[in-house]
Amino acid sequence: MLVRPDVRPGLVVGAGALYAGLASLTRPLTGAAAVAVAVPAALVLVRAWRPLPPRLPSRLGPPGAARTAVAWGVVLVLAAAVELVAFVRQPAYNVASPDLPTLSVLLDPLTSGGPTRFLAWFGWLWAGWQLARR
Repeated sequence: MLVRPDVRPGLVVGAGALYAGLASLTRPLTGAAAVAVAVPAALVLVRAWRPLPPRLPSRLGPPGAARTAVAWGVVLVLAAAVELVAFVRQPAYNVASPDLPTLSVLLDPLTSGGPTRFLAWFGWLWAGWQLARR
């Protein structure tokens, strides 16, 4: 009997690399960049919006997992609040405030172009896919 390897994971990685390569060519703060972000975000949200299977007592997770999730949720809410305050304090949407720059402005030297921009896009796509799969 011939066993065929599953090529789907390779196709997903290849499609993600191709999309990251094309998206990394867009200029920041343009309509094309916004669409490049919105398309995979929408796909991940659609994929994540599926009914959860019923949980069995053996799948509840380790003790303290709920507290850890709440702690990470608080960290994420605080980080989002800092980003929102920094964004609101900017003189324009594409001009950073020198007093309180956003995270994207701080990462701009790394993600301004070239291979690091591609790696940032690919990492962002991979992280979103991993979160949607769980």
